[in-house]
Amino acid sequence: MPRASKPARLWLFPERRDKDGSVIRHATWYVRDGEKKRSTGCREDDRRGAEAALARYLAEQHATEGEIEDKRAAETAIADVVAHYAKEKGSKVARPKDLSTRLQMLLEFWGEMTLDDVNRRTCAAYAAQRTSEQAARRELEDLRAAVNLYVKDGLCRETVRITVPRKAAPRQDHLTREQAAALIHHLWTARVAQGGKRTPVRALRHIVPFVLVALYTGTRSRRIWTASFKKTPGRPWIDVEGGVFYRAAQGEIVSETKRAGSIRIPERLLVHLRRWARQRDNLVEWQGRAANPKKALGRAFDDVFGEDHPFVIHSFRHTCATWLMWSGGNVDDIAHFLSMTRDVLLRVYGHHHPDAQREVGALFMRQAGRRKASR
Repeated sequence: MPRASKPARLWLFPERRDKDGSVIRHATWYVRDGEKKRSTGCREDDRRGAEAALARYLAEQHATEGEIEDKRAAETAIADVVAHYAKEKGSKVARPKDLSTRLQMLLEFWGEMTLDDVNRRTCAAYAAQRTSEQAARRELEDLRAAVNLYVKDGLCRETVRITVPRKAAPRQDHLTREQAAALIHHLWTARVAQGGKRTPVRALRHIVPFVLVALYTGTRSRRIWTASFKKTPGRPWIDVEGGVFYRAAQGEIVSETKRAGSIRIPERLLVHLRRWARQRDNLVEWQGRAANPKKALGRAFDDVFGEDHPFVIHSFRHTCATWLMWSGGNVDDIAHFLSMTRDVLLRVYGHHHPDAQREVGALFMRQAGRRKASR
């Protein structure tokens, strides 16, 4: 019996060097489909870009084959379902590259299956082989959306149930003022070895603006480190003259669950922002370009708090929300400032507000142990 051909996949074309050791050709990712090979144009360190190219290739292949309407689940390849979803929704979501990466993860597992292979056991098997349950949950939610769209568009007459892992409880770990101060002090004073330099340099100072903006505004990390002091297409804009942080780029499609409303910048933070705007174009800048501080912050958390700490980059948002609730301010104003719904704010952080359950507590003073007389 002939061996089944493998689905299209990524293949790394190895690096080539001359006799003297100089690089003739860098290692490059290719899409390999049977005997065919197509370059993605992405080098070895750009795995995400290569995965996006593979997803585009799969979408093209299935698009050229055409789509038969009103199929049964057993006749419907999951690769067709995913390709249809990528074609219809890929350019309309807030983060197309992230969606492309998630769809590629789905194809690596489900690519040779049909819809009638989807059940509770196979969904559990998918979750078990992923890096985390929450990553699997997000990807299976994409698969569910893809199946629903395929059925809605009349391409399949049967639907299937996608079983996703349970949603994790929201993290609530927040920093105290003392912990935040210790972290900032470390970022400002720590000396780090850089490349071939013999003398360690203070290479973490560029992260301090990120931390301060995160603590003062509770903005999600990507919208902070990609922010610019100049109005630039596709990037959040910090208007230091008007004192407004436009957290969404002009014309950006923002997910309903990842709101990014514009806010007035607190005066204490605005003083720092105006000074930084005179020095550079990017809020978080390393070697002349915007830099994601996630890895460096992870190491800084370990250095300051030890390896057993609970903090991640998203902890700054929790910290901002917690501190604002501690202040006893208006809940609606706080929710609007954080671009968070009132219900979410109260459900996750409501117990931090000094007025939380105050009336209930007062009942124990007035009525505890005594039955209220009926009217």
